[in-house]
Amino acid sequence: MRVTEKAHLELDKILQHGDLAIDATLGNGYDSQFLAQKVGTSGHVYAFDIQKESIEQSIQLLEKNQLVNRVTFNQSCHSNIIKNIPINHQGKVKSVTFNLGYLPGGDKKIITKPESTLSAIKQAHFCLSDDGIISLIAYRGHEGGRSEYEEIEKLIKQEDWQVQKIPGSEAPDSPVLFIVGKA
Repeated sequence: MRVTEKAHLELDKILQHGDLAIDATLGNGYDSQFLAQKVGTSGHVYAFDIQKESIEQSIQLLEKNQLVNRVTFNQSCHSNIIKNIPINHQGKVKSVTFNLGYLPGGDKKIITKPESTLSAIKQAHFCLSDDGIISLIAYRGHEGGRSEYEEIEKLIKQEDWQVQKIPGSEAPDSPVLFIVGKA
């Protein structure tokens, strides 16, 4: 089973209709599609990506599946979560999803970076409800991916957050799924 599928299984356990969710790294829109289906017509998803191409592809996917009205798209770095989530939703978000690295099928030189990712994770944690989780997939096999993964591990230990770590496989460069709780 791919780590993205494992992440969706974890999110499926907690997300309900009416919940708020954040897709911090929109990519091709598949996580936002999953989140929008789970939160239903009374919930909402906030999605972030710096690439216009990502936003456009994701809007098409969500329009095709009649889910686009459940998502607010932000062409912005994930380190701008706090600036783009209404203050009355901060502390009430049930899940935040990160799928780090680069846009599949896009320019592999445009990657997530540790500095902005660490800031985004801290902001995401702040926005979580008490029973919320962060689903974070770090890819260790691309240039810059290993250092980003190591910085994420340091942050989690430093903050002493509740975490479950699920490796994609036994290979040293396999992706790793972190499930971070509010506590």
